[in-house]
Amino acid sequence: MGTSNMEFSPIMFIIMGIAFVFISFFMGMMIHSAWMYEDSPNLPRNSKKAWILCMAAGAGVTGWMFAYGYYVNF
Repeated sequence: MGTSNMEFSPIMFIIMGIAFVFISFFMGMMIHSAWMYEDSPNLPRNSKKAWILCMAAGAGVTGWMFAYGYYVNF
């Protein structure tokens, strides 16, 4: 009876974590495509620094979406 009243279950945290990682990765890929092929043609295409920066930007955008989507409902 105590576990049925939980607001956040452990499986929900796992699913949200997996969703965050997948959405962050694909958001970072979109930022990388736009930045590397449109805005910065002088950078090498296999630049590790650019890839890391784009993945961090993707995680930031996704984190903002998750936080805003959660807190706007309260």
